[in-house]
Amino acid sequence: MSNTTGKATTQARPNGFALFLHLHKTVSLVGAVLSDPRVHWIRKTLFLTTIAVLIAALIGGDAVNDFLDGIPFPIIGNLIGIPIDGAFDWVALSVAAYNLLKLFPIDIVGEHYDRLFRNKAA
Repeated sequence: MSNTTGKATTQARPNGFALFLHLHKTVSLVGAVLSDPRVHWIRKTLFLTTIAVLIAALIGGDAVNDFLDGIPFPIIGNLIGIPIDGAFDWVALSVAAYNLLKLFPIDIVGEHYDRLFRNKAA
């Protein structure tokens, strides 16, 4: 995309499907935004704290459930080793993380997204 001045503009909002398919690039995008000095430390802390709480709830909830019932259900149980309710939880976490990117300035996220997902020079 380009504007009337001829300068390239950045993607305003990252493509959620691309972020879901390319986990390594997504982690790189989050790392790039978190290490960018233009992003205020409060926004970084809020993002990391929210993700940590969500992951702790997912892992902690599973650990409590495993401790209490401990009985595997081999017939009903797992699809490729992940219970359906667990898979749903992790998909919900990824949707939450995608929406938490809104904490950061759009132009900074768009700049890093373009560089990582569209192979543009920084």
